[in-house]
Amino acid sequence: MEKLKIDENGSYESDKWYYNPEKADIKEIKKETLNKVMPEYDFYSVYLEGYYGWHKKHSRCLVLLNSDSGKLVIIDPIWYDEISPVLIKMIIGYEFENKKELQLFTFELQEVLLTGSINLDFNNTIFTENNITFNLIETHKEEGNVWRKIEIGINKNTIESLTSTNPITEEKRIINK
Repeated sequence: MEKLKIDENGSYESDKWYYNPEKADIKEIKKETLNKVMPEYDFYSVYLEGYYGWHKKHSRCLVLLNSDSGKLVIIDPIWYDEISPVLIKMIIGYEFENKKELQLFTFELQEVLLTGSINLDFNNTIFTENNITFNLIETHKEEGNVWRKIEIGINKNTIESLTSTNPITEEKRIINK
């Protein structure tokens, strides 16, 4: 990972996460089914920092380490950039042994997607034959406002797509292969 880069004029690269060894607090994440679905990756929760324009940003991020190549993949926290297409594309097409394994995976995925997100949670997870639906809610508000409605399209225990919808604007983010 790169350390924060600031040039002689005090400028820095915006909208990028950087590793600060004094604050990183690296924690390994082990999940039974997630590690089976993505065996080439080790999962970590890492405190990173950077800038967005002139604003300093800092958060725990999900970091994937490819154990074969050593390549790192930084997944933005869900509060920062919604659900990561990079991560979802890595799981699309995986065929689960059965519905129980798919359900366990869904809850593990929800847990790692919340890395770095303090006031967000998932609720109302519903499994049907062709999809899995759940809501991303803001927990700091009394009524638990729905921030995104998520639908995972499945076919014969295989994830085919993920759609995230803003319930107010109806704007959709569709992720598929």
